[in-house]
Amino acid sequence: MDEIICPQCGSGQIKLNGDTYYGKQNHKCNICGRQFVINPKNKVITDEEKYKIKKLLLERISLRGICRVMNVSLPWLLDFTVNLYGQTLDDIGIKTEQINEMDGVIFRTLETEADEMWSFVKSKEDKQRIWIAIDIKTKQVIAFHVGDRSENSAKELWKKIPEIYKKNSVFYTDDWNAYKGVIPKNQHVVADKGSGYTNIIERFNCTLRQRVSRLVRSALSFSKTIENHIGAINYFIYHYNITLHVWHYPQIQ
Repeated sequence: MDEIICPQCGSGQIKLNGDTYYGKQNHKCNICGRQFVINPKNKVITDEEKYKIKKLLLERISLRGICRVMNVSLPWLLDFTVNLYGQTLDDIGIKTEQINEMDGVIFRTLETEADEMWSFVKSKEDKQRIWIAIDIKTKQVIAFHVGDRSENSAKELWKKIPEIYKKNSVFYTDDWNAYKGVIPKNQHVVADKGSGYTNIIERFNCTLRQRVSRLVRSALSFSKTIENHIGAINYFIYHYNITLHVWHYPQIQ
C-alpha cells in the first residue's frame, strides 16, 4: 500500500480518524492536524439543485437541515450562501416607480409604518435590532437597518428610505423616542397601543421571524457573524418585495 501523505504539510505521520458524513475513511495528520480523505471526489451541484437551495433559504429551515435535504456539505453551503447574499446586498427590490407622479403631484397618499424587532448574533448578549419601514398600501419594505436601539440607528434607517417617502409620506411608529429625533414632526404620528396603525409592520415582523430560521426565538439556528445576519435578512426582504403584487393607482387620463 502506498504511503499516505498529508496534502497540507507533506508529512507521512497519518492516523485513521473515523468516517466522514458520506461514509468514507477519514484521516488526520499528526503534525499539522489536517483532516482529509484519499482520492476525494467533489460532488457536482447542478443548477437545478442550486435553484432548490435558493428556495429553501427563504423558508424556516436551518443550514444543516438544507444540507440533509439536498445532500451537500456544510462548508459548501456556507460558501454558497455568502456569495448569494452578496448578490443582493444593498438591493431590497423596492419599486418606487409604482408611485404615480405627474408634474410633481403624487396621486395617492403615502403612508409608512416603521418598527424595530429584537434579534442577536452569536450570543444573546450581542443584541441587534432590525429596523424596518413598510409602505402601507403596497406592503413593500422600503428600507431596513440592523443596529442597536439608539437614535443613531433610527437615523441610519431614515437615510435608506427613498426620497419620495421622506418628502411626502406620513410615518406611523410606536412611542420610542429615537423616532422623534429623526422623523419630521409634521410627518410623524405616534400610534397608541391598540390603535391598529402599526398592524402591517407588526404582521411583517412575524412573517420575517417565522420565515428566516436564524430569527426564530429559542432556536438553535442563529447567525455567527453580523454580515451573514444582514445578508439573510436582505435576501428574504429582496425576494419578498419582488414577488409582491404591488398595488398601482389607475392612470389618470
